[in-house]
Amino acid sequence: DGIKAALAGLRYPLFFMDFETLNPAIPWFAGLHSYDHLPFQWSLHVQREYGRQPEHHEFLAADVNDPRRKFITSLCEALGESGSVVVFNAGFESQRLSELAAWLPEYAARIENIKSRLWDLLPVVRNHVYHPAFGGSYSLKAVLPALVPEMTYEGMEVANGQNAGLAWESLVRGGLDCDECERIRKGLLEYCRQDTLALVKIVTMLRSISTGLIRCD
Repeated sequence: DGIKAALAGLRYPLFFMDFETLNPAIPWFAGLHSYDHLPFQWSLHVQREYGRQPEHHEFLAADVNDPRRKFITSLCEALGESGSVVVFNAGFESQRLSELAAWLPEYAARIENIKSRLWDLLPVVRNHVYHPAFGGSYSLKAVLPALVPEMTYEGMEVANGQNAGLAWESLVRGGLDCDECERIRKGLLEYCRQDTLALVKIVTMLRSISTGLIRCD
């Protein structure tokens, strides 16, 4: 009960968004402090209207230069001015956006627009859905295979956010051969893409439950 009302807050186009960050003890760039999150990658699945196949857009910083400006420039362009931005645990993305606005104040207005459109999937799942396979956890890694069994993070080159940060650091620091660089780059892109496709699949599943297409009794 309540899923249909919760989903009614979504406004098309829908942008399913995820960030990856590195939070090093020793800051890499000016304006950063110890353990600040440095955003280096985003993924978006964009559904322009109900029932339409989602498009995928992505950004991955390619070198050791400060990625923040390219990160937010490309993100603002991809998100446009309207539509719900679906995330899983909005506090994380909201805080990263606030930090980007402080570092790059010329983007503050556009960032505020994005923040005002954030739509958090986590409390919708936590308040209205439970499956024994969650194992007591509401993390995306627990929720996804329970609700969408055909999707899993098992066997992926990069399988969690911490691994993503370490993989990106090894990629841009140099010293790897071309094959290793391509393997890591591909793994990072596949992982972040999986996170946003997971949001698409979970919202689709919840819509099916709320409309009676899938029974949950």
